[in-house]
Amino acid sequence: MKKIILNLALLFSVIGFAQTTNVTYTTSSENFSNPERGLYHHTETHSTGYSSLSQATLTNYRNNEKITLILRVFYLENFRTSAISQDYLNKMQADFNAIRNAGIKCIVRFAYSDTDAAGQRDASKAQILAHIEQVRPLLQNNVDVIAVMQAGFIGSWGEWYYTDHFGMAPTSSDYANRRAVVDGLLSALPSSRMVQIRTPKLKQATYSTTSALTQGQAYNGSTLSRLAHHNDCFLSSSTDFGTYTNTSSEYPYLEQETKFLAMGGETCAVNEPRSGCGTATQEMQKFHWSYLNVDYNASVISGFSSNGCLPDIKNKLGYRFELVNGAFPQAANIGATMNVNFKVKNTGYATPYNQRTAYIVFKNTVTNAVYTKALTSDPRLWTSQAETTVNETITLPTDMVQGSYRLYLYMPDATSGLSARPEYAIRMANANIWEAATGYNNLNATVNVGQNLGNNDTSLTVNASVYPIPANTEIFVEMEAADQYAIGMYNSLGQKINVNSVTTPTKLTINTESLSDGVYYIKISNGQKNDTRRIVVKH
Repeated sequence: MKKIILNLALLFSVIGFAQTTNVTYTTSSENFSNPERGLYHHTETHSTGYSSLSQATLTNYRNNEKITLILRVFYLENFRTSAISQDYLNKMQADFNAIRNAGIKCIVRFAYSDTDAAGQRDASKAQILAHIEQVRPLLQNNVDVIAVMQAGFIGSWGEWYYTDHFGMAPTSSDYANRRAVVDGLLSALPSSRMVQIRTPKLKQATYSTTSALTQGQAYNGSTLSRLAHHNDCFLSSSTDFGTYTNTSSEYPYLEQETKFLAMGGETCAVNEPRSGCGTATQEMQKFHWSYLNVDYNASVISGFSSNGCLPDIKNKLGYRFELVNGAFPQAANIGATMNVNFKVKNTGYATPYNQRTAYIVFKNTVTNAVYTKALTSDPRLWTSQAETTVNETITLPTDMVQGSYRLYLYMPDATSGLSARPEYAIRMANANIWEAATGYNNLNATVNVGQNLGNNDTSLTVNASVYPIPANTEIFVEMEAADQYAIGMYNSLGQKINVNSVTTPTKLTINTESLSDGVYYIKISNGQKNDTRRIVVKH
């Protein structure tokens, strides 16, 4: 019989040992909670009488209504010419605590008036900047539960129109003052969060730009990459009550910008047919809406419901990721590389607007020990209404324990305080893969992780021939002084296995009849020389 020294590359290509688990996933149409997206409830409080948030109510939003966002408007009527009281600031912190405990997030806005009465609409620039400095610690300390912030402060309702101090028909000086307010907000708010401006023209005029954000400019921490949009009179007229001044230029601008910026808002008037389902869903997709007020305008929302598009809107606001298929190796070694390949379809109107890292999780099927490896693919670029293929090579941790591991996809919150909370992780829109207790998405694949037996060995330091390859009933290790070496056999998990063998001074004969087809390792050692050979048994 001809002797064969194992050639791994040839062996794997001929025998096909590198087996792969191919999975096809089932899509789900279920409406479920997912962070930083969807319908939201409007909440507000006033300095004339603080109305604190109810944690029980917020929990009900999440658990029963599948709503994970609220708008929180902090009205500062009593502080137009003075500092915000410590009592008010303390109550703000209590609200943030309730939001966090309920497992949801908020859109934050500050304002000085909920009417358009002159003289009450807002405060001076100097007073606003002082107030921003007062709330800076609150914004910094509670950024984990702030999904996005609206520019606010200026004008009635914080919507930048009816104003006492910043020009109803703004001059260049007025725009400079508006910019100072937004710059103050951008400075006070951690750089991981965006500030939304009320109309496309206001962003363009305040920051002297007409160029829409590109993918190359997105998420780089610059001012323009953090200035997002909101529309609080969506569908109400041909211009959305002044949201647009020139739709022919502002529509393309907004469509491009919102690929990479947070977008949302509320309806404010019935205006059929524009305020009906057809235009609503078309424009929410076009402008990549992530959230919508479910409380206002009640008649418009009721129309969405009666005409049948509200369930679709609930599902598609923001991102909605569906696993399509995947391919995962069935075996890998500790500290070695492993390829993961899966396809994601985003059927939502938008992508996540805050940073998220996707991880592959290895969970031991016996001990439940968990190891994670970050992917480089950015979920913020898993494009709306498209499929994305994630094909990456990851290196298994060197501290892993040998064993069988179930694979998961995990996209937790980026902040340290929420990263371990499953309700803040992204759930995929597939049937029977979500683990509510962990926030993991089960990839329905298992990998056997073994010890890379050759890691610390000197390759081919022992002059030995191992044959035949593949083995059927016997395999032979032929070498000088074979009886002076410790020769052991291991499975693909690196576990030593018991086999019947006969040793002579020049040959070891191993009986492989009882072994299953697959890859095995023969380790040869005498204390000074170490060698590991991979062999295959194929009956």
